[in-house]
This record gives sequence, structure tokens and C-alpha cells, in this order.
Amino acid sequence: MGAILLWSFIAIAALDIWALCMMVSRSAASRGLKSVYGVVALVAAVVTMTTTGFFSYFSNPNTHIYGWPIPRVVFQRDDATSPWLDYVGPTIVLAFPMNFILYMFLPSLVFVAVVLSRRRRKKDEAAESLV
Repeated sequence: MGAILLWSFIAIAALDIWALCMMVSRSAASRGLKSVYGVVALVAAVVTMTTTGFFSYFSNPNTHIYGWPIPRVVFQRDDATSPWLDYVGPTIVLAFPMNFILYMFLPSLVFVAVVLSRRRRKKDEAAESLV
């Protein structure tokens, strides 16, 4: 299960990077599409900061989680009278970029599809004009 999640996350990150490269390249996208992508990335960054930095919840009475969907810190205890023990792992640093990558997945998928459909349309128009 862990390997599937890891490879899925790597694929999502690759798609996000591909979309970013398409938006940065000169000929791939129009100025308006690049602007929309920038606004979406800014909104995703704000949502990432909000949900990762300020969102906390109790998954059960003895587990307090900070951050969502990838938690940044998890506090647990055995029962109501025992002290809270924390798990501070690599997610204290990695939760922000990992959540940003997850939040940008669907917008990146849409932007890649739009750019690829525009490229295909331009190729079809160029082929039609030659005939």
C-alpha cells in the first residue's frame, strides 16, 4: 500500500511539474492562461498555508492532528489522564510542499489538457490549410 501511495504521489508531482513547465515555456500557453495558472497557484498556496498551518482536529479523543490532508504534527495519548506524546517527523517540513502538490493536481490536469487540446487544434488547422 505504501508503494502505491508513493508512486501515485510521484506521478502527481510529475504532472504538476509538467504543467508548470508548459506554463513557463513561451509557446505552450497564452498570456491569459498563464495568468489564470498563476492565480490558481496563488490560491492553492493560500489554501495550503491555511489547512496545513492552522487546521487541527481530533480523529478520536486521544489523537489530535494538526494539518490536513497530510498532517504536520500528530499528538497522541493512551487515555484521558496520560500526557500527550507528539510525533514530529519529516512532515513538519514536508507537509507544506506535499499538500501544495496535492492541491495543484486537479488544476494542473486541467491546464495540461487545455494546452494539449490547443496544440492539437493548431496542428489540425495547419494540416487543413495545407490541403
